This record gives sequence, C-alpha cells and structure tokens, in this order.
Amino acid sequence: MTDQPAPPATGLADLLKARRSDLIARWLYATRQQNTVDPLPATEVVDRIPVFIDELIGALHPDALPLPSLGETAVEHGAQRLSLGFNVGEVVREYGILHRAILDLAQESAVAITERDHRLISKWLNSGIASAVSQYVTERDAELHRSAAEHLGFIAHEIRNPLSSARIAFSILSRGDPGPPSRAHELLGRNLRRVAEVVDNTLNHSSLKMGIVPRIAPIEILPFLQEIDFDASAEASAKEIRVAIDGPPDLVIDGDARLLRSAVSNLLYNAIKFSHDSSTVFVRAWTAPGEILIEVEDACGGLPPGLAEELFLPLVQRGTNQTGFGLGLAIALQAAEAHNGTIRVRDLPGSGCAFTLSLPARTGRPSGPK
Repeated sequence: MTDQPAPPATGLADLLKARRSDLIARWLYATRQQNTVDPLPATEVVDRIPVFIDELIGALHPDALPLPSLGETAVEHGAQRLSLGFNVGEVVREYGILHRAILDLAQESAVAITERDHRLISKWLNSGIASAVSQYVTERDAELHRSAAEHLGFIAHEIRNPLSSARIAFSILSRGDPGPPSRAHELLGRNLRRVAEVVDNTLNHSSLKMGIVPRIAPIEILPFLQEIDFDASAEASAKEIRVAIDGPPDLVIDGDARLLRSAVSNLLYNAIKFSHDSSTVFVRAWTAPGEILIEVEDACGGLPPGLAEELFLPLVQRGTNQTGFGLGLAIALQAAEAHNGTIRVRDLPGSGCAFTLSLPARTGRPSGPK
C-alpha cells in the first residue's frame, strides 16, 4: 500500500493551514525588507504572528459559527513592537504585508477567495491593526509620561541644591558676617553658574530633540577651549585640579558655537567632577583625515566594567557620585550628531577615561595630537 498525496486545498482556511510555515516565511522576509529597526532574531520579529495566523485560520473555517473573537495576540504584538523600537507605521505595515502574503499564496495555489473570506480577512486584519496600534500608543504615552516626570524631577533636584547654597552665600554677604568675603562670593558665583548650566542643558536638549538646525559659523578651536576652561575654573580650583589645554593655534572648525560649547562644557565638567583631587584633566584638539577631534581625558581611575555602553543614555550616572545630572553626556552626543559627528569613549584602566568628540573637518593638512 503506497502513501497517497494530500488532497489539494479546497478553501482558504485549508490552504493557510497546510502552508502555514510558508506564509510565515514570506511575511518575515517582506517585513525585514521594510523595517528600519536593526536586524533582529527571527524569533523576535515573528513574535505573536503565528498565533494571530492560527486565530485567522480558525475564523476562516466554514464551520466557524459564531465567529471567534479576536484574542489578545494583537495587543501583545503592539506592546512587543514598542519594546523593540518599531514605529507605529511599521506596526500597521506588518498587517498589510500579511494580507498581501495571503493573497499571493492563494493566487499561486489557484485557491479562490470567496466574498466571505475577503470580508473576514479585512475585518480580522483591521481589528488586529486597531488593537496593536492602540496598545502601542497607550504604552508609548505612558513611557513618555514616566520619562517626562523623571526628567522634571531630576531638573528640580539639580536646581534646588545649588539655589540653596546660593541663598546661604547671599545671606552671609547680606549680614556682613566676619570672615573672608571671597569664600561667600565664590560659593554664590559657583552655584549660580551651576543653575545656569542646568537651564542651558535643558534648553539645548529640548532644541536638539525638536530638530533645530545648527547655526554654522567658523570657530577658532583654541580660544574656544580656553573660554570653556575659564568658565569651569571655579569648579577645577575647588578640587585643585589643573586643566591642560593643547591644540594648534590655527585650527578652525565650522559649527554651531552654542551647541558645541554645551557639548565640550559637559565633557569638561564631568571630567572635573569625577577626577581625583589635585589631578590633571587634559583637553586636546587635533585633526585627522576627514575629521577634527576634541578629547577630554579625566583622572577618575577608570570606568566600572560595562558602563561605557550606557554612559550616553539620559539620566545615567557614571559612578557613586550621584550629585550630577545624567543628561550632560546625552546632550554632548546629540550636539555632535547634529554636526554629523559622534563621541567615543576610551577606558584608561587605573588612570581615567577619555571622551573624544569627532566632527567633520575642514580641508587642510592633518596634525596629530601633541
């Protein structure tokens, strides 16, 4: 007795059940061609789609009366897509890709799609889109609200502390208490600068998030770095830290001075904050083929294992000192990317770490760091 071949599919439900793996493979291939998310494992991309297809096959079966209701699969799919970084358009497009794959498979297999099948597929896919997108938007909005609340909380905390210190210094100056007035002046000035820094960081972060186009103009690098060093001198003096600046006197870059000042200032303030007392922070500038490099090397002793990859995430702190606002490095990276550049970090175990701001160079002869 020989095995008989399986009878040909007589309806769409039978076809999709028999060719389920083929349908999923077609959908996966087409989806990967259109997604903007970095390549993901097939298991993550496919996710709840097989279960959704099984639910659709059940609904398409001629005996499916009354029609089964749409389960939680699409809802879970929308939440999972948000966690993977998909945008809402990609979530919608995935269901359109599935629809196209079903129609192509039916046409190639010469299986007629009845009017009932068409109506049911459209209803099922539209319901799936609505459920997935609704959950996606709900969770995205909740995530944005949480992030905004956390952001505002950090800003309030960061402004409150220096304002409190500034008020104390102002009170001392107002009373005319005995003692060296320079200490109260220094305290007042330093904390007011800290408030201004937090406000500037917040404004720059908002501007970059809104995609404001940088105002490009020539910047002489050495005077630019010296000005930033002068602004940070009080913080450096408080820890007896020396800031050493090195760079060619004729080095010029085209950039937005406000955004680049914010980027380099954040790197320098972080370097001073995390460096050991009585150490040296190095600020270097030089050119390489196609780029201009500005490097800030601190004396923090080195980075904890695994921290380098997380440093540029907003609100991430570098170490046990939690007094700093973890937005500075994220802003520095945003400013660099607004100039088609980037920031790299090198761990120097036992010594510190170096943050290198890379920006597109003007035409000219490269000169290495000294």
